[in-house]
Amino acid sequence: MKNTFTVTIHKGLLSEWFPFRKIPLTLCFAMTCFLTGAALVQAQESSLLRVLAISAEDGNPMAGANVLLYEPGTEADGMPLSYCVTDLDGLCEIRNVEPGREFELRITFVGFAPHRQQIITEPGERKVIRATLSADVEEFDELTVERTRYITTGEVGVRRITSTDISRIPTPGVGGDLVSYLQTVPGVITSGDRGGDLFIRGGTPDQNLILVDNLPIIKPFHISNLFSAFPDEIVQSVDMYAGGFGAEFTGATSAVIDVSLRPGNMREFRSSAAASPYLFSLHAEGPLETDRQSFLLMGRKSTIEDFGPIITGDDVPINFSDLMARYSILGDNISCNITAMRTFDQGEIVPYRNILHTWTNTVIGGRCLGFDERFNHPVEVTAGYTRYRNSEGTNGTNERFSAISQIYFDVALRYDIFNHPINFGFGTNFRSYDTELQEQFMNLESFSRVIPIAHLYISSEFELGRRLTLQPGIATQLTLDTPFTFEPRFRASYQPDGTDRQQISLAAGNYVQLLSGITDERDIGTVFTALQPIQTGDPLPSAIHGIIAYQQRIGSRFTANLEGFIKLHRNIPVSKWTPEARLEIETAMADGFTHGFDLRMQYNHRRWFASIGYGWSKVEYEAVTGDLGAWIEEPVFEYNPAHDQRHKLNTILSYSFAGFTANARWEFGTGMPYTRIFGFDMSLRIPDEEPQTDPGTARILFTRPYSERLPTYHRLDVSLDRTFRLAQRQTLEAEIGVINTYNRNNIFSFDFRSLQRVDQAPVFPYLSVKFNLL
Repeated sequence: MKNTFTVTIHKGLLSEWFPFRKIPLTLCFAMTCFLTGAALVQAQESSLLRVLAISAEDGNPMAGANVLLYEPGTEADGMPLSYCVTDLDGLCEIRNVEPGREFELRITFVGFAPHRQQIITEPGERKVIRATLSADVEEFDELTVERTRYITTGEVGVRRITSTDISRIPTPGVGGDLVSYLQTVPGVITSGDRGGDLFIRGGTPDQNLILVDNLPIIKPFHISNLFSAFPDEIVQSVDMYAGGFGAEFTGATSAVIDVSLRPGNMREFRSSAAASPYLFSLHAEGPLETDRQSFLLMGRKSTIEDFGPIITGDDVPINFSDLMARYSILGDNISCNITAMRTFDQGEIVPYRNILHTWTNTVIGGRCLGFDERFNHPVEVTAGYTRYRNSEGTNGTNERFSAISQIYFDVALRYDIFNHPINFGFGTNFRSYDTELQEQFMNLESFSRVIPIAHLYISSEFELGRRLTLQPGIATQLTLDTPFTFEPRFRASYQPDGTDRQQISLAAGNYVQLLSGITDERDIGTVFTALQPIQTGDPLPSAIHGIIAYQQRIGSRFTANLEGFIKLHRNIPVSKWTPEARLEIETAMADGFTHGFDLRMQYNHRRWFASIGYGWSKVEYEAVTGDLGAWIEEPVFEYNPAHDQRHKLNTILSYSFAGFTANARWEFGTGMPYTRIFGFDMSLRIPDEEPQTDPGTARILFTRPYSERLPTYHRLDVSLDRTFRLAQRQTLEAEIGVINTYNRNNIFSFDFRSLQRVDQAPVFPYLSVKFNLL
């Protein structure tokens, strides 16, 4: 269960604010009372079966296990009376179980021996069963439930990512990394091989919502775009919503990246140490109480600044690190995870410019899921603190910085109203902004503010027969600076043949966010972003999404997915322009229109894995020319921003043989827009400078904004790895690989200050080793 929604309360304004909002508040209060009351008058005749599936290998919950209820004596290939599929917490429910009747419960998961158990329930009983599944090396036939699981790969707008998916992407460190995988997804754009910014289907980085175990984190991607704070070793699963996400997510107008970390091993102590030319890492995990409590620790530190010049011959002035600690509890009726994370990044985006960028993330919080027999539905609670700070400066001095801190509390519930489940969530988010700017941001003032925010959502799911599923929802956010937001959401799926082998799905909704990020999009050499709340009377950044998708699965090996989308963005803060190059930034409001389609095909069979993804999209901004400060004649100026990429093609290949695994990734992308230099001249500040004696200051003049495009980009990365057993509980993993195998000179930017072309990283061979103590 997820939950998002936002409210802002300003001290001293409540009496002024309440009369204008008393009707919505009364409705919210009445609705809450109604839902609470409805939950207390549930019918008690039928029973409820709640199953928690546990792996015997590590004692942790198993997501995606089939839970089936049979008549006693039913053959293995018989049809079940009821079924469910476990979620990320290893939990699922079968409701309306007939009391006093004997049933056979079967739980299956590929690679594990089936669990069988006879059960009888009492009237009104809510029975919780904790089932442990043991690994089974023998092959067996598993009944596959023809039902959309937690989230299928082809569900509209969603990409479900596992640690196995991540590990297939060559990365100069043993194992893979989430951000390297995300760059293979159609519609996900980066400005190059550095900077840590992701543009998803036309949206900018500040329009994305990134969650780690339900806690918001602003920028967990490192300054090298090969790495993030999420290596495959600690990731359980990731859901990337490129658009059309449900009502449980608020505060973003473009995309959501929802990261779930895995708990530590509940049964055995394990540790590892890894090293490569790019970074080294340490990892440890194990039980604090067998099958009940565990810990997981991992830390990584970059080494590329030291080894890069030796391998490539060029300076690599970047430095990054991350540290993660996790404590997990798995009880009979509750599971909790407490997570702490710290990331650090520092370096020069464009070498030789002597502009140092620094950003840090701090996250600490917990998420608990209660599924006691006294609860008619599980209850999820999340609370924590996060902070992000980024700065930019020269000569060791931070000339500007911007920070945001958030104290976060959320509750997600489910109620039955007239025997139909309703999802309901609410929470608060106390945001603190602290920004100090110098002359670069001329229309922004340094400020420090604390703004509490409240959020609320309601959603449900209706199954109309075996083929059609509807998921309506609505979310709202509230601040004293802004009125209630109205954010309806709708998702639907249709299965023409009644199974998940063929699916047509669509998603639509209205999305609003209550903060904006101001950056100089004209200059790829800076990633500094000034974060600020929406002021009273200012228009709210919003977007309307529309997506339609078709998925076809052929057998168990091949899947194809075609998806078309549009996004209508309103009130995007963009930089004002001047015909000359200077660091002054003022902002204007623009509207954006993004449309395109993605095609993905995937083949997976035993030793072979292959996928190909192609995306076409067009991003257009429109703004009043006078507001932009542009030097062109049209009253309304339309242009393609710097993250508009028409074509993107990615292929991934993986093959296992003789104990080795070979991986390859090839990417092709067309060039993105930039503003060409028109010429040079000398400027004088009259009357401060004398034309007859002062030579003036050299300046660069630009042509029409974003009227040219950079060259095409393509790159091949390959790797080969193998694990060697040194002793009964000791293994050594070794990986050799090459990034940019054929040494393509892909341009990163052209520095107009030094008039030098800046390329992305050249060919980078690597050898990585990892020692595991099992």
